[in-house]
Amino acid sequence: MSGSSAPPGSTPHVYRGDLTSAVSAVLLLGLMFLTKWYGVAGVPDPSAARPAVSTAENAWNGLSLVRWVMLITILAALGSVLLHASQRSHGTRTDTSLLLLGLGSLTAGLLVYRVLISLPEASKVIDQKLGAVLGLMCALGIALGGFESVHEQRTLARAVALRPRRRNRLASERRER
Repeated sequence: MSGSSAPPGSTPHVYRGDLTSAVSAVLLLGLMFLTKWYGVAGVPDPSAARPAVSTAENAWNGLSLVRWVMLITILAALGSVLLHASQRSHGTRTDTSLLLLGLGSLTAGLLVYRVLISLPEASKVIDQKLGAVLGLMCALGIALGGFESVHEQRTLARAVALRPRRRNRLASERRER
């Protein structure tokens, strides 16, 4: 992550992409703990009416390794917004857009694998629930927010790069008259 100076006369701000990532991260955090992600076949029930008890588990309990990547991604997305909001006072901006894009893409890729391709603990997990699909969409939202932030920064950099050229050209044209 590198620091970059803001253009003269303006203060850094939180880009729309950063906000998209942060909102997606908050939603993903809630979905991780509050919704069921996987239907799980439990131990056999001693009663004859039900041969096995089935339950459901959330992402925190169902995804042993991926949950840590999800948590790091959520913290990075929320930290990025807090960092950029706090940097308004001193005029520099730390570029976190590529970090968000990378972590969001990694999390989305892992969730695509664990939700759509290969369910965790195939011997126990019967199916995926709505929470898993919504969680995958939130991870994609974090990656999309990082991509949008990269695009916004590049657009701003191009606009700032063109401003001095226009001013210098106008100044030279006035001198020629």
